[in-house]
This record gives sequence, C-alpha cells and structure tokens, in this order.
Amino acid sequence: MAVDKATSVARRRVVYGANAVLQIVLVILVVVGAVYLSQRYKRQADLTRSGVNSLSPRTTTMLRSLPENVTITGIYTVLSEYDTRAQKRRDTVRDVLALYESAGRGKVTANLVDPMKDRVLLPALLRRLRDKPAYKDEAKKHEEALQSFPSLNKEIADVIGPQAADADRLLNTDPTLNRTVVVDLSLRLRNLARRGDELMSTIQEFQKAEIPRYGQAVEEARKHIESVDKFFRDVADYVQNASPEKVPAAALDFVQKASQAYQALLPKLTDFTTRTQGLKRVELEELSDQLDRWANAPPILVETPDKAQIVAFNDVWPYRTDQNAPPPPDGDEREFAGEQAISSAILKLTQKEKTALIFTRFGGQSPITPDFSQMNMSMRQMPRAPYGALNDLLLKENFLTQDWDVSTQKTPPKPEGTARSVYVVFPAAPPPQQDPRRPTPPPTMSPADVKLVTDAVNAAAGGAIFLAAWTPPTSPVPGMGEGKYDYGEYLSSTWGIQVENTYLTLSFAPSPENPKLFIPTRDTQRAIIDSPVLQFTDQPIARPLHAAPGGINESCPLKLAGGDKVPAGVTAEPVALIRGTNDVWAIKDIMRLNEDFRSNKGTYRRDDDVAAPFPVAVAAKNDKDQRLVVFASAGFVSNPMLETPGGVVLLGGGFQTVPAYPANPDLFINAAYWVTNDAGRISVGAQRAEAPRLSKLKDDRWLTFWHVFLVGIWPGMALVVGGGVWLFRRR
Repeated sequence: MAVDKATSVARRRVVYGANAVLQIVLVILVVVGAVYLSQRYKRQADLTRSGVNSLSPRTTTMLRSLPENVTITGIYTVLSEYDTRAQKRRDTVRDVLALYESAGRGKVTANLVDPMKDRVLLPALLRRLRDKPAYKDEAKKHEEALQSFPSLNKEIADVIGPQAADADRLLNTDPTLNRTVVVDLSLRLRNLARRGDELMSTIQEFQKAEIPRYGQAVEEARKHIESVDKFFRDVADYVQNASPEKVPAAALDFVQKASQAYQALLPKLTDFTTRTQGLKRVELEELSDQLDRWANAPPILVETPDKAQIVAFNDVWPYRTDQNAPPPPDGDEREFAGEQAISSAILKLTQKEKTALIFTRFGGQSPITPDFSQMNMSMRQMPRAPYGALNDLLLKENFLTQDWDVSTQKTPPKPEGTARSVYVVFPAAPPPQQDPRRPTPPPTMSPADVKLVTDAVNAAAGGAIFLAAWTPPTSPVPGMGEGKYDYGEYLSSTWGIQVENTYLTLSFAPSPENPKLFIPTRDTQRAIIDSPVLQFTDQPIARPLHAAPGGINESCPLKLAGGDKVPAGVTAEPVALIRGTNDVWAIKDIMRLNEDFRSNKGTYRRDDDVAAPFPVAVAAKNDKDQRLVVFASAGFVSNPMLETPGGVVLLGGGFQTVPAYPANPDLFINAAYWVTNDAGRISVGAQRAEAPRLSKLKDDRWLTFWHVFLVGIWPGMALVVGGGVWLFRRR
C-alpha cells in the first residue's frame, strides 16, 4: 500500500504544532496558577541557616492554635524620603506582619496602612473599634453621669451667678470693702461661672467626636464639681472661723448669706463626685489617643472580633540594651523587638485563662519587685529586682506574677482573675548577721513554715517549680555547719528527688604546673557551668532547646530515687544534666578546695565528691497528674545570667549583642507551661533584635518587576521557544 508522504508530513507538523501550543498553554496556566495561589495563601519558606526570616517556634505554635481570628494593623508612615530610619522601621514592621499572616494560615490578617497616603483608613479603623462588643456598653455609666451634669451645672450657675452680681454691686456701693474677702469671692465666683459655661461646650465637643470622649468629659466635669465643692466649703469654713471684730459687718453678712445659699447644693455635689470617682478613662478613648500618635510614635493595633490592644512604638522599638555594641550603619539607637511585643498582645487578647506564678521566698529581697529604698539618687539609678528581666518576659507571656514572703505572710496569696497558680519556690534566704548587742536570734525557716509552702504546692492546680542551689557552709570549720536546704525532705519523700545542696558543681582544667592536678576554669564565685558540658535531654521541656546555649551557676547535683525508694505513682526524668567528663564534678568541701590551691596550686577529685554525669534539672509527675520541676540552680534565670553578653553579631543590617545563655529563659518558661499541662506552648521564644530583613526584595519596583516577569516575560519566553521548536521541526 502506498503512503502519502505529503499527508504524513502535514500531519506531523500539526501534531508538533499542537504539542508546542499545548506546552505553552500549560506553562502559562502553571505560572498564573502559582502567582494566584501565592497571592491567595501567601505561604513562605525560610531557607536561611539561622532562620532570621522566620517567626520563633513559640509564636508559630501560638498562631496555629488561635481560638479566634486576629487582625494586625501597623500604622506607619515616612514623612520624608530622606528619613532612612523611618523607612527601615516601616519595612521591618511590614515584613513581620507578612510573616504573622503567613504563619496564621487564615486566622491572621495583617496590614500596613499609611495615614498620609489614605486618610480614610484611620477613621474607618476607629469606627470598626467602636462597633466591637467590648466597647459598646463600656461608657454607659459615663453617659449616665454626663446626662445629669447639665441640670446640676445649671443649679450651680443659678446660685453663683446672682452671688457674683451681688458681690460686684456691694463693692461698687461700698469702696471700703475692696480690701475684704468680698473681692476674693467675686473673683472666684466669676471664674466658676465662666468655667461652667465653657465646660458645657467642651463636653458637647467630646461627645460628638469620631470616638466619643466620655472619659475625658466625665473627668472635666468632676474636676469642675470638685472645685465648686471646695469653694463652697471654703466659704463655710471662713464663716465659722471669721472674727466679727476684724471683718466689716457688710462683708461678713454677705459671706454668711452666700454660705447658706450653698448648703443646699453640697449633697448634690458630693453625690456627683462619688458616682464619678471610680469612672476611669474609657479604654476605647485610650486606644484612639494612641492611634492618633502615629506621626511620632507609630503604633500597631491587634484586634480580635471582641476587642483590641495597642502595641506601643517603644515596645516594638525599644532603646538598645547594650550601648557598648557597635552601632548599625544608620546609627539607629533603637532595636527591633516587634515579635515579642505583638505576640504578647495576641496572647492577652486570645488567652482567656491566666496562670499566676507565685514567687515564694522566706525573707530576703523580693525577686520581682524592686527595692526602692536602695535607690541611688546621686548616680540616678533606678533599683532593679534580682529577677526583673525574667519577670518582664513572663508578663509578656501573659503570666501574672506575685510575690509571697512566708516570713511575714502566713497565708498563700490568691491572685484574682487567674485559673491556676504555679509556686516558684526559692531557697530560704540566709539569716542576717546577728547584732551582738541584741540577744534575739535572727529568724530562720521553721518546719511549720516549710509545711505551709508544701501544703500550698500540693493543693495548687498548676504545680510548682523549685529553685534549689548549693548552700554554703555556715562555719569555716571543716565538717561543721553544713548548709541546709529546707525543702530537701519534702522533695525526697514526696517526689523521689534528692537535692545534694552541700555540693558545689565546678568546671576544672589540668594545672599547667602539675598535669595531675586541676584548677577551676571559671570564676568560683559564680561557678558557671554552660554548654556543651550542660546538656538538655529529650524531655519535652528541654527538647526544643538542644541548639541553644544554656548555663547554670552555683548549682548542686540532683539524684533520682530508684527501686522501692521511688514514691508510689511518681515518675521523674532529667531535663538537663552535666555530661560525663573528667573536667567537671561537684565538690563536697569548699574549704578543702581553697587549702589545695594554697598548698599544691591545684586539686583533684576526692572519693566523697560527686562525679559527672548527674542531673541538674528534673521534671516529675504523679498519678494525679500533679507536676513539679526542680532546678539545681536558683540563679540561672537571674538578671546577671540572662543579661550576660555572649558576643556581637550582625543581625538585620546592624550589630547586636546576643545573650550568652539564650536557652535559660526558655527553659524556665517551658517548665511553667509543662507543670500546667500546656505542652502546646513549649517551644523556643522570640529572640530580641532578630527580625526579617527582606525589605529590599519587597520594594514596590521589585514587586512590579517580578509580577511582570512571572506573568508576562516568562510565558512570553516560553511562547518564543515553543514557536522556534515548532518552526524547526516543521522543516
């Protein structure tokens, strides 16, 4: 059978051409679909090794478990194209908001608005806030008070107006009264009358504003009523104490009649003041006031369907903590802490149940409240609480913190508005040096005080965190005056955790003078043990922190009970431990250590010392699901440890000082979440100053270029190549 070669060639051309067209169409569809999906769902991937273009795992976990939708609006503008700092800050906030929206997966809507470019956005935002359920009836009592004010103000005017006129007539008819109390009364009456007239128009303006200023209106009305009340009472006091011999009869008669006229109004003035005394500024007004500061202090607004909260500019851009670090290229004195601030606001709006952390101590200084009696006025330094940095982080995590000194308060505090309490138990403070002139011994913790704390811990719905530590000996004589840890018996008998508080963990290195002896590698006063000797286990509290450096100071070994010594129903496991090494051990006799250095220029591990490995943090729970964590270092989350600089690195286009032990605060916060059985929040928190830095890629010109390239140029290139292939195969 003969084959028509011409037909075969034509058919082949059609097939090749159709194939090329189909491929071009498929490429266009894929590109357009990819662009659409990227705009619709806005997913991102951070391919950097350090993850600087991502939110922290704790924030991501929180966003994915949000119980309700959240809207985040940044109100930023750049007043001048030469203001590079304002541009940087705006771009940084824009990038972070984009990450929140991406990580929220449909539950977070984030926008950056510029009031200079679109002036209708801010009024629309205010109207949206006004319609939220939390603010609809917020000013109801304020409105009721303001409804009664006009009639009261008229009654006042009806009294003081004629009084002022009478005072003026009296002064005109009798010039001898120009040096009497009548002059002062006339002046004050006219001022009160004028103030009352002006106040009515002011209150009307407050009520007609975009966001009615009921709080300000009530405040102004109360001030006026209080000033009138004070004036009336001053007149009454004058009448009571005036001497007829020194005051002209006409002036005294006028003042007495005025005082009688005022008496009928005094109960009404007192009633208005009492009704309005507890009325604070309306929250919606405060939100509006902070939004109005967008030109100088651009805010970020976080909203849920019910209410909203402002993230202030100073919280997003605090001043640099380390003034000794090299400044960034633009010389900006502020650093970025936006993720921590925004996440804290979201938590406060969406987390309905709050947990109280009760910092429990016996004597000594409060861990979380500054001692203002120690203020150094000459150096202009404000006092700081020893654990103030940790307290700030806990408040941002939506915990409520409270102090309990068992030496002065024998009943546990009961914080209002919290669902549960977690007791953070510190070792008892060492008694102060006894004054030899006073025979009364210094207070020490009694068994009854210990039982008071342990009973509170056993009854707590949220568990406890015990901060143990090495206890220095109380006597310089070897073998005498061993330090006491008051909660040791409770932890051992109830939870199977033994605290070896008389042993101090130290790190050593071979002595250069005698390799068989060892010398401390760190300052023995702080006795810091850090990574990699300090290791985190796979227990849920520590699992996310394997890559983060941590450190403990003045720690002692912990020991877990085994066999039949384990309390019934209790399971315990290490959270952090000192890895097995010959360079670290816990020394029993610190006095012997000092003697070794004096005599032999070195020391060695004795049989009664504790060799590594051993735990320094342990988590335990019982069959009732009560939970407890013990740390063998009371100071690992104190200010000195959290603020120890770890070096200067380049972050976000500028140099920043990073902490030496970033795992420490996360370890404590994770423990607080674990004991409250909130394992979903256990993660790594936001690190200050680490922020996305993709602003150059997101510049408007680059956005336009990539849109044109992906939608037009790339498909066009595919069309040209496909057409060339088709023409080539057609020959």
